[in-house]
Amino acid sequence: MLRWTVHLEGGPRRVNHAAVAVGHRVYSFGGYCSGEDYETLRQIDVHIFNAVSLRWTKLPPVRPAVRGQAPVVPYMRYGHSTVLIDDTVFLWGGRNDTEGACNVLYAFDVNTHKWSTPRVSGTVPGARDGHSACVLGKIMYIFGGYEQLADCFSNDIHKLDTSTMTWTLICTKGNPARWRDFHSATMLGNHMYVFGGRADRFGPFHSNNEIYCNRIRVFDTRAEAWLDCPHTPVLPEGRRSHSAFGYNGELYIFGGYNARLNRHFHDLWKFNPGSFTWKKIEPKGKGPCPRRRQCCCIVGDKIVLFGGTSPSPEEGLGDEFDLIDHSDLHILDFNASDMSFEELLELQSQGGQEACRQVVAERSAKKQSPRQPVCVADKHRPLEMSAKARVPFLRQVVPISKKVARDPRFDDLSGEYNPEIFDKTYQFLNDIRAREKELVKKQLKKQQSGEEHEKLQQLLHRMEQQEMAQQERKQQQELRLALKQERRALAQQGHRPYFLKKSEQRQLVLAEKFKELKRSKKLESFLSRKRRRNAGKDRKHLPLSNE
Repeated sequence: MLRWTVHLEGGPRRVNHAAVAVGHRVYSFGGYCSGEDYETLRQIDVHIFNAVSLRWTKLPPVRPAVRGQAPVVPYMRYGHSTVLIDDTVFLWGGRNDTEGACNVLYAFDVNTHKWSTPRVSGTVPGARDGHSACVLGKIMYIFGGYEQLADCFSNDIHKLDTSTMTWTLICTKGNPARWRDFHSATMLGNHMYVFGGRADRFGPFHSNNEIYCNRIRVFDTRAEAWLDCPHTPVLPEGRRSHSAFGYNGELYIFGGYNARLNRHFHDLWKFNPGSFTWKKIEPKGKGPCPRRRQCCCIVGDKIVLFGGTSPSPEEGLGDEFDLIDHSDLHILDFNASDMSFEELLELQSQGGQEACRQVVAERSAKKQSPRQPVCVADKHRPLEMSAKARVPFLRQVVPISKKVARDPRFDDLSGEYNPEIFDKTYQFLNDIRAREKELVKKQLKKQQSGEEHEKLQQLLHRMEQQEMAQQERKQQQELRLALKQERRALAQQGHRPYFLKKSEQRQLVLAEKFKELKRSKKLESFLSRKRRRNAGKDRKHLPLSNE
């Protein structure tokens, strides 16, 4: 019988993290919590939950092997993915507010707790977050996500063969799934089942016309083709940032969020691949509150769910941006008894211990078949519900205003960043900088020598460098805008979007620099300096003459 059996408080308060189950332990990597400092770059944290003792532990930070040299550890991030292959956890993707998105592959050894960066080859996927990752044998499949460089959603499928450490972009057949992020992809047999996620109505680019598809898509890994799926009469609501897991050949989803409905979910749905039907499941016991961005891991016949974020239950905080991050943990047991621990205690207090034993024996006799022997549970096993930590009545004596870290892509309160509107709005700062520059020049003329003269020279040089950097950023921004408009026009015409590589983007930047030097008649002086610099480098490699 399906039942929520355990509810623990006091674990790591994490949102948008990633986790894997290794035996009876659950490893949680990264994530974020509102109010913490994420501007300072730091190592990713690793928490371990023991499903037997029901206790959390945190691994200490990695110390550098050589003094002064940074250790090989991924930085703190969210929106990443982790998969387990043999005794190695592979972490890929994710983003940070300081460093942005990442596409470096990290490997974590569960036996030694050491990080490494395997050397990979092939077509490495672009840096992104909100993607999905699942495993079939020794191969990890990456689907979807939000690409940072292209600034759009993705529907590509990449696979990494961990035996050769080779990335491959799969040229899929059939009608592909829509571009999306923060969906779920679950491997059942040789098929990858994709559900939910956030997409845009008009294509891969984000235009605030979000849609949440509730149709399931199936990808055949053998044929490398998207399959045509039949229509299902009963469907769960479309959502993103939910949890999905496979159990006994069936797919389960829990929770999530739909921005168009402004609603968080805490429902549990089961999908049968054979009949291609959905069914809503009502487990017994008290389950988690509505939430999103939580983690789910399978440990035997139990599902360990922890973390996530939900709307604040306080009065007057009904806005979806007033969220509270969770530090709780719930366990969903597929083979739980008919009566919970609290019901047994209540029955024992009302009718005595003998009556309690009689009721339990009658229920067990009904469940047990006559040929199957009755299994007596170990009396020394830990009582799951007794490990629940009591929450203090007064959580906080003095109210402290929390520093809420907002993501502009998901937060309507932050608005949309439009570089053109931003430059027009704050154009008055350019006039202020010009006046300050003229003032520094006048003071520099008065101070002919001395320490004050050197300080003013350095300040003037920094102002000129900032002005040149601002002009260069403006040129790059105009170039990116032109490329984006060209790709959008091609996408509206029905062409498959093509995104430039980093090498191709560098070539465009160099071409613009060449045109600018030629326009300003500084090309010859620039090339002569280049020739002298290259000649100096070549001279170092020439053999010395004895003359």
